Amino acid sequence: MPHQSVTIDGCNPSNWDSPDVFDHMIQGRVAAANATIAIWEGFSETVDETAKWHRRFRQDQAKVIHVRHADDIIKADQENKAGIVLGWQNISPIHNDFERLEAFQVLGVRIVQLAYNIRNLVANGCYEANDDGLSMFGVRTVKKLNELGILIDLSHVGDQSSVHAIDVSNQPVAFTHTNLREFFDHPRNKPADLIRALVSGGGVVGANAYPQFLPSGYEADLREYLDGVERLIEIAGIDHVGIATDSCEGHDWDFWRYLGRLHGTTPHFEIDLPRPNPVIKGLAGTFDIPNVAEGLRSRGYNEDDVAKVMGGNWLRLYQTVWAV
Repeated sequence: MPHQSVTIDGCNPSNWDSPDVFDHMIQGRVAAANATIAIWEGFSETVDETAKWHRRFRQDQAKVIHVRHADDIIKADQENKAGIVLGWQNISPIHNDFERLEAFQVLGVRIVQLAYNIRNLVANGCYEANDDGLSMFGVRTVKKLNELGILIDLSHVGDQSSVHAIDVSNQPVAFTHTNLREFFDHPRNKPADLIRALVSGGGVVGANAYPQFLPSGYEADLREYLDGVERLIEIAGIDHVGIATDSCEGHDWDFWRYLGRLHGTTPHFEIDLPRPNPVIKGLAGTFDIPNVAEGLRSRGYNEDDVAKVMGGNWLRLYQTVWAV
């Protein structure tokens, strides 16, 4: 049976106040994107941001769809609209109360990352020197996310915390945007054994197009990105790899200064970039995503396998986790 042919961007932290972002998704026939709506934000800020999204869904319904269920992605694809999955890159919005996830699930949040680069009450981030796994609070939080049918993301989470989360979770989890560490040695990329552990439970890993996590850095191009996709396929298998632009379209320098602060407040380091939205050559935005499919075809992948990588694997994972 042919795999469902839809295109899904596994992670996109663009500035969604820019109408170009939606237009570029539609231009690239991207049926859905995991849109980052929280990184360092707390509870009240995230409630406000979520309310803003609900107004946007109402006002821009001619071209934007709120994805609450996997079927909404099929609808977005059929109507050539931009399907938006509300996702967090940090669990900071719950503060010290995981029961708050109940409210956010009702509001339509469907993907939650356990930590963003550094330690919080739940887990350790990938840049922490010491990572001893999830806290007791973190274990309970993972169980709550499972109960609510919210997909757990471990992209910026430390290795040991990721292993612990994979072991504790009774649902498949994801690395929504990362690459293979043996392809390019960087703390944000994941080692082969960890990827194998994730996919053994049914998870999916999204090949990250952000150039900092590719061997040539800001000189990387589509060819190198496709090399990274193929390396992930070698480790995870064709049924467990997707794509993720990790695009920062529409952001300015203030966004990066904010990201470089500990918990968004304490000065820590300046992020050195050539421009506010670094992209690889040949994949300048979601409008260029068809280039990825064409590149896979040129490397000998059949249409069914191309469909899996371009979005079918994400769709299957969403169908599994969100059905709870």
